[in-house]
Amino acid sequence: MKQVLIFSKNKPLINLWYSTLSSIYKVSVLDDIYTDLNADAIIIDAQQIDSDDNLLSIFQESTIQFLVVGSNWSANSQIEALTHGASGYCDASESPKLILEALKQILKGEIWIQRSLIPKVIGSLIKVKASKTEDINHSSSKKSKEILDSLSSREMDVVKMIQTGGNNKSIASTLHISERTVKAHLTSIFKKLNVPSRLHLAVLIKELS
Repeated sequence: MKQVLIFSKNKPLINLWYSTLSSIYKVSVLDDIYTDLNADAIIIDAQQIDSDDNLLSIFQESTIQFLVVGSNWSANSQIEALTHGASGYCDASESPKLILEALKQILKGEIWIQRSLIPKVIGSLIKVKASKTEDINHSSSKKSKEILDSLSSREMDVVKMIQTGGNNKSIASTLHISERTVKAHLTSIFKKLNVPSRLHLAVLIKELS
């Protein structure tokens, strides 16, 4: 059973999330996030991030999937959380069923955020990456392009839809294939391009385009 931690000071929300998730996951409430974390995912209240900017650094330092839940959190705050390594954002006003689906998707390696924000997240990640790298490694870039050319036409179709924020279901519907086939294509693409997730894939493709 997957281990899920909840980090919040809002007792009504904690009770809601706990009752929603506990039948499927092993759920615990986290009192101190600045400690050794042992979980598959952490649901973190956006209010905690608003009161402590240092929490963003935890996203990058951990391999745990983080789902931020907030109340009308701004688009810029959502983008900042994603660029720091969070796996998604879900509004607290959403139904428990949708929060459960969001958690399910991030545990599968998906990104959960408004589709319209995906291009902005990708753009922000590229800017961050560029600011950290003064010299462009042309050899590496050339190699990446060669690997990109090794993708099949169908894999490239999948890649193009990933760039626009398409999820497995929408990709399958558009390409008239099963979701299982989409997952198989993504596994192959990730392996060929040596990227860990669809967001990293989108960033790489954007850099090479």
